[in-house]
Amino acid sequence: MAIVINPAQPGKVVDRTDSLLRIPNTVGITNALGLFTEDPRSQKNIEIVRTTTRSHLLEDRNWDERNQTIAGRESDSLLLKIPHFPADDAITPNDLDGVLQAGSLAESVELETVASVRAQKMFDLREAHGLTLEAARMQLITQGTVYAPRGTVVTNYYTEFGITRVEEGIDLSASTDPRTAINDIKKASRAGLTGGQAGQVRTFVALASDSFYNALLQNAYVTDALKYVDQGQALSILLGNGGNAVNGLDARFESVTLFGITWINAGASGYEDADGNFVPFIPEGDAYILPVGVRDMFKTYYAPANRFSSVNRRAAMSYWFEYLNEKDDIIEIMTEQNFLNAMLHPGAVVRAFLDS
Repeated sequence: MAIVINPAQPGKVVDRTDSLLRIPNTVGITNALGLFTEDPRSQKNIEIVRTTTRSHLLEDRNWDERNQTIAGRESDSLLLKIPHFPADDAITPNDLDGVLQAGSLAESVELETVASVRAQKMFDLREAHGLTLEAARMQLITQGTVYAPRGTVVTNYYTEFGITRVEEGIDLSASTDPRTAINDIKKASRAGLTGGQAGQVRTFVALASDSFYNALLQNAYVTDALKYVDQGQALSILLGNGGNAVNGLDARFESVTLFGITWINAGASGYEDADGNFVPFIPEGDAYILPVGVRDMFKTYYAPANRFSSVNRRAAMSYWFEYLNEKDDIIEIMTEQNFLNAMLHPGAVVRAFLDS
């Protein structure tokens, strides 16, 4: 029990309970699914070497004919710059002077300490870096571009690879059988894999918006199929339990496996804007289908901090620097994360959209 002065009536006391910390919704679905391979590097610029081979069917020859030849491999490279994401803060005497600890449950007054304030700032900065990384990864999946809102880096992987993203409309009205369109999507995704990776697909996953996922479940053919495919899965969905959990995702993400694709309602994945409004990463009416199990399908390259202690060395995934100035009146906090998300098989990501 923690009896403290009532802030509304100083002459009375109240019983303080646990302190609640409101954290914006920053669900990291890409991390839960394990889509990205993390690749720390020692430089701020990287080169991705691409080697193209062709399929060859050999023809028979008469014994006295000249032997046939096959075309050699073609190589080129993609030069990319890793964006820089710094975030600074500071601890000053004013953060501690006469300030009560917000979450204190002590019966006597507990004042703020440097350690407590530091922990709060570390949490907030880490949350900001984590949200930025997730937003960048989701932008890569939905748009094929590198997240750099100030334009320090401009990269579109569809442009770099010289391909056009496949976009397929699906009519999910009650009387329409969606299987043909879904099979076309899987075929397009397989065709988009390069480098002999097609045999490594473990499954297909679709990150769907709320409206797309709900339309899928309400389709008459899907409702009928659920009766026969997986009785446990169908019962869970009909009871509103959110479907089966997949790949470490929790109950915030409903899912259903149908027609060779695990459809995940990713509507809970997003961020709060400056006005406190929730912005989903997946645009309403869309779903993004991608193969899972393909080696290096998605990668996150990290660059070292711009410090003597880290330059030309293997990068850490994030950095924290802290300095107390000579006047003993401020502790500077400097953090940074330097990453580039890459989609090495952009043709394998297919956008589906409601078409009805």
